[in-house]
Amino acid sequence: MNGAVFVSGKKTSGYTLTSTLLKGYRKAAVDNSRELQYEAALLLSNNHFSRAYFLAAASIEEIGKAVQAFDALGRNVRDTEISTRVRLNFQDYSKKIAAAVFPWLLRDPSSRETISIFVESLIESKNPSEPSLFVGIEPQGMSLHSPFSVVLREQAEECVRMARIIFSYAAPHVLDGHYKVRTKAEDDFFVMKPASVLNASSGADFWQYYIASMKSGDVAFEAALIDYTKKYLARNEKYKGADLGGLDG
Repeated sequence: MNGAVFVSGKKTSGYTLTSTLLKGYRKAAVDNSRELQYEAALLLSNNHFSRAYFLAAASIEEIGKAVQAFDALGRNVRDTEISTRVRLNFQDYSKKIAAAVFPWLLRDPSSRETISIFVESLIESKNPSEPSLFVGIEPQGMSLHSPFSVVLREQAEECVRMARIIFSYAAPHVLDGHYKVRTKAEDDFFVMKPASVLNASSGADFWQYYIASMKSGDVAFEAALIDYTKKYLARNEKYKGADLGGLDG
């Protein structure tokens, strides 16, 4: 298999993450993303718009996996919860797309609106292979759709163009950059469920705690959220300004 690293799918969800595996996965995903991008452009030039759109979206998904693997290199993947979250993220379409555009956002925050609109359109389609590759029956059962009529030329051109730009930012980020070694608090935040993060951070009490933390010099949001959860939320208690000198300092 030419040294390829394959860690996709539910049947392989129990594999062990190592630095060697993550580095190999990162490189293989970058290479595959580059090939998919080339093939998408080739299909577009021959007026195969639906297939071009699908391969361009797949290229973005693949480079997203490379970014996820790069991020995981800085995490304590020997921890069961962290390694499980990394593996689940490899299988989560929306998280792969979000990871793919992160390096672009990091380098060019002014493009946030353009990126957000495009990402929303990809995630709304959920699985581009369904409408792009297969004939289907509409939910009402009254009509059919054919892949040749699903994607317009403009949509295919835009997806191929965006895939090229996303790759141009993400590939150097993961191949030439230095991954960030994460703190324990950052890893704990990483494995929190979105609902738990929302529950912990939605109240005024947490924000009072966070403001006091910042006044004391601790500006990391993740660390403040984890500390607040352990000290107060888990005990069903409220922060009353007693810690960190209160809010009057």
